[in-house]
Amino acid sequence: MGYLWAWLICLGATAGVIACGFRMTRAWRPALVRDLVRAIAIATFLVPVTAGSQEGYWAPAYIVAVFEAFLQVDGDPIPALSALTLGWGAAVCVVIGLEARRRLLRRG
Repeated sequence: MGYLWAWLICLGATAGVIACGFRMTRAWRPALVRDLVRAIAIATFLVPVTAGSQEGYWAPAYIVAVFEAFLQVDGDPIPALSALTLGWGAAVCVVIGLEARRRLLRRG
């Protein structure tokens, strides 16, 4: 039950941070830059990865990367950093696709 509570607290805190981030960036122009920053922030907080040597447990990739890189003696942050990189790439692709769609609809 503690594992579920930890994820619920993490998701609640993430939702609060994302909501504050959306409010802080609402006046940023151009919209593409604003949307890229938002998407990369969301991907950073929401990409999960297995929790290091703890098989069967998942944690946010940014937390695992920091823990494995700086707090473990023989830690390996590469899997967490790889997951983050894939998440960021997917976020950028989604934003670019939405921006292309927005421009095509504006034209047509």
